[in-house]
Amino acid sequence: MTEYTAQTGGHPPLVSLSPLTNFFNIFVTRMSIASAMISALLLFAGVLIVTWMVLARNIGLQTSWELEASIEIMVIAIFLACPYTLHTNGHVRMEVLEGVLPIRIGNVLSIIAKLIGLFACLYLAWVGWQITVDAYSSGERGLGAWAPLVWPKYASMAFGMALTALQYIVIICQQPFRAHGGSENV
Repeated sequence: MTEYTAQTGGHPPLVSLSPLTNFFNIFVTRMSIASAMISALLLFAGVLIVTWMVLARNIGLQTSWELEASIEIMVIAIFLACPYTLHTNGHVRMEVLEGVLPIRIGNVLSIIAKLIGLFACLYLAWVGWQITVDAYSSGERGLGAWAPLVWPKYASMAFGMALTALQYIVIICQQPFRAHGGSENV
């Protein structure tokens, strides 16, 4: 696999784009990969916390924060993994429908679906930033015994959805330049 193919998530080669567009594509891809790496580390930390909780309970120790911490970590990890999931086609798409439609109609449907996904991500990013600022300024905390601050969880939603929206923009910009028919990444 060439470096470019690795950077485009294994997508077919694209017609030459402007240097600025290429820079944007590579930047967003690298940010998505970095976000996925952080997500993987958080998932690993969540697994360790749950494992510790099970062991602690089996030897008779009291556990209070472990379940809440693992849930918070998992929620953050999910939002941070979204851009990479989109980049690698690891999401639900309309393959069956696109397979029975003519290529042109499939491409139009693909662009429409991507635009809907883009606007949904932009909306969630906007709401995420709003609730992050509100939670941060008010010092809002979770409801459990541990009562963690909730703004980091909300910030992960805002960041993850904003980066997923950027990933959608990369994919939408690449769509018309595909060297062959068919649609990808919906």
